[in-house]
Amino acid sequence: MRIVEVAMEFAPIAKVGGLGEVVVGLSRELTRLGHDVAVIIPKYDFIHLDLNLEIPDFVSFEHGNPVSNAMWSTEIEGCHLHLLEAHHPANYFNRGKIYGYEDDVSRFLYFSRAVVEYLKLQNEPIDVVHLHDWHVAAIAPMLKDLSELNVKRIVLSIHNAEYQGKCAARDVEAVGLPASDKMQDNDPKYPKTINLLKTGIVYADAVVAVSPSYAQEILTPFAGYGLDPTFQQHKGKLSGILNGIDLELWNPSKDPHLSAKYTVQQIAAAKRKNQQAVELRFGLQGQGKPWVGAVTRLVPQKGPGLIEEALQQAVHEGAVFALLGSSPVPGIQHRFEQLREKYKGHKQVLIHLEYDEALAHQLFASLDFHLVPSLFEPCGLTQMIALHYGTLPIVRATGGLKDTVFDLEDASVPENKRNGFVFEAPTHHALADTLRRALKFWHEEPTRYQSMIQHGMKLDFGWKTPAQQYLKVFQGLS
Repeated sequence: MRIVEVAMEFAPIAKVGGLGEVVVGLSRELTRLGHDVAVIIPKYDFIHLDLNLEIPDFVSFEHGNPVSNAMWSTEIEGCHLHLLEAHHPANYFNRGKIYGYEDDVSRFLYFSRAVVEYLKLQNEPIDVVHLHDWHVAAIAPMLKDLSELNVKRIVLSIHNAEYQGKCAARDVEAVGLPASDKMQDNDPKYPKTINLLKTGIVYADAVVAVSPSYAQEILTPFAGYGLDPTFQQHKGKLSGILNGIDLELWNPSKDPHLSAKYTVQQIAAAKRKNQQAVELRFGLQGQGKPWVGAVTRLVPQKGPGLIEEALQQAVHEGAVFALLGSSPVPGIQHRFEQLREKYKGHKQVLIHLEYDEALAHQLFASLDFHLVPSLFEPCGLTQMIALHYGTLPIVRATGGLKDTVFDLEDASVPENKRNGFVFEAPTHHALADTLRRALKFWHEEPTRYQSMIQHGMKLDFGWKTPAQQYLKVFQGLS
């Protein structure tokens, strides 16, 4: 099959969250299976690679005016990667980061139209165009209404339905896409607002949520964020496929960021060596203590208030707590800066509020328990990474967390599936009880704890099974 993946991220060269890792992991596995996979992202100014100039100049449009573009390409991470360079007067992709600008809608709509113009120049049959999230969802109607390309199937993956790309009709019309009733948001207060994610859902041939539980949750007001009527209307083409993790990037036996690499048999000694490296760097004293922590974005979805409460409880109960994360929300960032100041010099607390890829790997290898108290979680990768690194997850039962983590004391689950600690309600009481159970388990059942972390490392969270499930969707068989 000829498959075109279109997204705003591609790990590790352009990554904010899990989206970039999903794109590279899935694309690499589909390529390994013998399919012709092209990935298209913007050529951001922070990307520094040896690239081949594929097309020196081609035209796209905005407000009826021609705008020049170039397309570059390279082979990276086992994938055919194409990078669209927009010679736009607003420097849409030369701003140092991917998201967070007032004109994000215009930036992403322009990219979407330029991708369609590039595919028209190629003029080759395409089996599947696979779109990721609202940023590129407008490509679906563009392919159907603005081009005569031979595309057999358009698939939209939804990584987080909270983010929808709401804008005005003039925004889509600026790139030559006529606004229609089918694109309008479901909010009766603003009936003329265009919703780009809804547009993609309506026009795509198939819609994939990134876990089976999340596919059910977005049919409800709880996780549909106003789009639940649209998901209900189109649920015949909706499915849920659990993401995998990139086993090239996340491999404790080869990980260059670790102080001690390890396999299942070596984990106990290696975990302590990795802890010692973190202790030395940050002045901690963790010998003989359980390590609890979180590697996360500090956004409301991730339950930052619960993370703060877990920090305080862990310290009170004699554990080390390590947090790596930052927040785009000023109030949340300020709160954790205050906590960092409060615990400055504390021998049991690490609060690191700057992005640090190497430290993320080191913490997954050092922690005994990884906390994911999300209010909702479409899929989640960190709980799978934690298990693969021999760290037991403590999670709330929602979305992909519910599909991957099963409580050690849940008699309704076969014993060989139990791999962590789960709580239902997003409350301090529920989290406190679960954290207390986990710490008690670490202290009182060390032999079983070692058995469980070894069991977690053997679980297969790679891309082989998800890629096969995606191929069924691509072939119209799901």
